[in-house]
Amino acid sequence: MTSFGTGSGARGLVVRATASGALLAGAAVLLAAAPAAGQATRTPARVVTSADAGGRVLHFDFPAMRVGVAEYDEGPTGTTAFYFPEGVMAAADVRGGAPGTVNVPAARLGYEDRWLSAVVLSGGSWYGLSAATGAANQIKDLRLAKGDYDDIAGVMGAIIYDVGWRRFSRVTPDDSLGRAALRSARPGWFPLGAHGAGRFAMQGYYFAEPDSLEGMASWPHSGEGGAFRTIGPTKIGVFTVVNALGTIVDRQGRAVRCRRNETGDPCPTIAEMLARRSRALGGAEAQPGAVAEAEAGAAADSSAGGPTGNTTITLVVTNQKLPYWELQRLAVQVHTSMARAIQPFSTQEDGDALYAVTTGEVDNPALGSVELGVAAAELAWDAVLSAVPELPAPPEPLTSAPGPEELGRYAGAYTFPGGGTLSVAVADRGLVGRFAGEGRMYFRDGARYRLTPAEHGLFLVEGRAHDVIRFERSGGEVTGLTLDPGPWGTRAPRRE
Repeated sequence: MTSFGTGSGARGLVVRATASGALLAGAAVLLAAAPAAGQATRTPARVVTSADAGGRVLHFDFPAMRVGVAEYDEGPTGTTAFYFPEGVMAAADVRGGAPGTVNVPAARLGYEDRWLSAVVLSGGSWYGLSAATGAANQIKDLRLAKGDYDDIAGVMGAIIYDVGWRRFSRVTPDDSLGRAALRSARPGWFPLGAHGAGRFAMQGYYFAEPDSLEGMASWPHSGEGGAFRTIGPTKIGVFTVVNALGTIVDRQGRAVRCRRNETGDPCPTIAEMLARRSRALGGAEAQPGAVAEAEAGAAADSSAGGPTGNTTITLVVTNQKLPYWELQRLAVQVHTSMARAIQPFSTQEDGDALYAVTTGEVDNPALGSVELGVAAAELAWDAVLSAVPELPAPPEPLTSAPGPEELGRYAGAYTFPGGGTLSVAVADRGLVGRFAGEGRMYFRDGARYRLTPAEHGLFLVEGRAHDVIRFERSGGEVTGLTLDPGPWGTRAPRRE
């Protein structure tokens, strides 16, 4: 389990290749080195390594594919790139109400050639699609360095919506992040959980309580997941980023995560959750699209249509020789099977996309198309389950609070990206914070929150979500705070 840890200073931007697919409504595109409104100039991106992912790394044997991951911690958001130097044949199955993709029509033309060079999954909604073109430009540069001036790199991309209520920043993946992810690609590894395109993925919004900020504690984090298997000479891998309206369900029919910052008591079964949802709808004139549109701040009525805020994006890879029709059927079969692992799945509020590719290296008559699809479908469920990230260990409240002098050091105004400000003061032998502005899923405008001192110098924000604050120091002075330090941390500098 990841620890919140201690220390001062904000984490740098992280560059990771990620799968993502969703729409970004009303966010600003930020260039690699451009300052964002209300926040400092972006720090340099860094490539993610196995050490960054801790022990949650899928290792596999598929030399024809390389994986690179890059992130901007300032988002937090990221990109995951799958690079095939020798090319692959590709097919696609896209469904749901609001997909965000690049070059899908080319995968529907029945080409038997190995025309595809990379698949890029990314956060940032539609803005994040530029990471796919960035990866293509990086491949172009690699080929130009070898004297190849005429080849065009085929790149497909997909995105998730990882903005909206979940985070303050509007930093999104861009050309530079796509280039960094592609440059870092190497064979045989894939980080699991809150990495790459899945850095700020979430799931289960259908079962959250959007009418109540406290109820948003039941909107849990998700991430990217993968699974791999060898059957005779055939290699099969499934890699996914789950940012679904529905919730992730295990093989016993139980939701695997039902609160944002808690892993204590087991979650209800999906049958119980659906029954409770049905009872709630029976007592109100609810509209089918209300849940997802509430995230974007729209009216609780889906009739307006337009981009939505959920999606699951997936890549299936194999080395087995397949005609195009069989590869396309594999894509459809696996994508359909994912409705077992994510419920509900492929709603009008989702933008689901699945790409299936093959290097066409081996024959395996013993593994027919149906059996190949069944094996890949089981891997897809494994991949979805592995996407659920570990949560930082919750700090324990202190039995005795720090003295007034120590608490006084933290008093001040802290401004988040977008301009929302948490004003902290000493009161009742502790700290209280009053928020002004757009508080996302963390704070309500004008509301007052008790900040309870906890171990490791952390403070617990009053409320069902159990969010955490760590104050940052530099030269002995408090310079800012980080909300929920760890994979989803957001820094708010102290205002002079």
